[in-house]
Amino acid sequence: MNKTCGVCGQSFEPEPGFYFGAMFVSYGLNTALFITAWVALSVITPDYSLSTLLFLLGLTVMLSLPLIFRLSRSIWIAIFVPFQADAGKKAKEAAVPEPR
Repeated sequence: MNKTCGVCGQSFEPEPGFYFGAMFVSYGLNTALFITAWVALSVITPDYSLSTLLFLLGLTVMLSLPLIFRLSRSIWIAIFVPFQADAGKKAKEAAVPEPR
C-alpha cells in the first residue's frame, strides 16, 4: 500500500495501528458474505452436508480476501478522513510556484 495519496498527498497511515479498527469492518463484511453464501447454498441444494458448506465458505473467503481487505481499509479511512473533491487541485496549486 502506498504511504500517501498520489493526488492530494493524504497520508494513508495517519497513526501507528490506525487500521486495527478495519478488522471490525472486515468482520462485518465477511459475516454478510458468509450468510449470503449459506442462504444461496440452502436455496440451490436444500440437503447439503457440513463438509460442502465448509468448503463453500472456505472458497468464498479465499477468493474474496483481497477485495475485503482493501474494501475494509477504504471504509475505515473514509469514516475518519473527510472527502474533499478539490484536494488534488489544491495540492497541485500548492506545489507549483507562482511566476514572478
